[in-house]
Amino acid sequence: MNLIEKISRKNIYIYIFSKYVYQTYLYRIFFEEEFRILKYIKNKEKIILDVGSNSGVSAKSIRLFNKKNKIVSLEPNKNLNSKLSDTKKKMHLFSYFLFGALNKKKKIPLFIPFFKKYSLDAQSSIKLDYVLDSLKRGIFEKNILKKISVKKIVCEFKPIDEIKLNPFFVKIDTEGSEHLVLMGMSKTIKKAKPTLMIEKNDINYFLVKKFLIKNNYSIYSFKNEKLKIYKFKKKEHLNMICIHNSQKKILKTFF
Repeated sequence: MNLIEKISRKNIYIYIFSKYVYQTYLYRIFFEEEFRILKYIKNKEKIILDVGSNSGVSAKSIRLFNKKNKIVSLEPNKNLNSKLSDTKKKMHLFSYFLFGALNKKKKIPLFIPFFKKYSLDAQSSIKLDYVLDSLKRGIFEKNILKKISVKKIVCEFKPIDEIKLNPFFVKIDTEGSEHLVLMGMSKTIKKAKPTLMIEKNDINYFLVKKFLIKNNYSIYSFKNEKLKIYKFKKKEHLNMICIHNSQKKILKTFF
């Protein structure tokens, strides 16, 4: 949860307005700290893959620390097409696909919470119980929760391996389905060995960890420009930095 959400969680109108201001202007200041790892990872040829791009704010945050590589974003929610299109017009070397990433090709519902006509798309997930739980966990107070409804739209998903991309850095934030995303890109991971930035979720952490260890990755936390071996803590919100054990050049910067 970033500073904007902490300030606005008690008032839904402030939250909606602040999200707009954040996505449009303040992302330059209140970006997630882990994006800074891109300062230490360089590659002239490969792309950056953004899985779960939402409105494109994560791609904008990536661009703060990487000016040269192409960013490819994946987002299943077609209602965000206009925002992503606007991002594409304003940002160089950026493209996006309107489908999500999973381990199998399929069309399934995406659950999106709404307050009146305003979509709270950052809390969207293919798992209804995850959406409800994320709302209860403290994003909004109880009196606001009563006024929120959850709608569903059918979205397209496919394995990243089918796209045949060659990334050196992959950001994954898919609200509880990160382990399925990883399963669908096992061939890409084996070939490219990208550094992964994965949102940590309690519900699937050990599934994600099992996959990463099997594929020769180590898991780190990144804070105050320092990389440390990650130790699991419940209800801790952060992005895990996962580095393939063959990428010793990256590790030498910190150890």
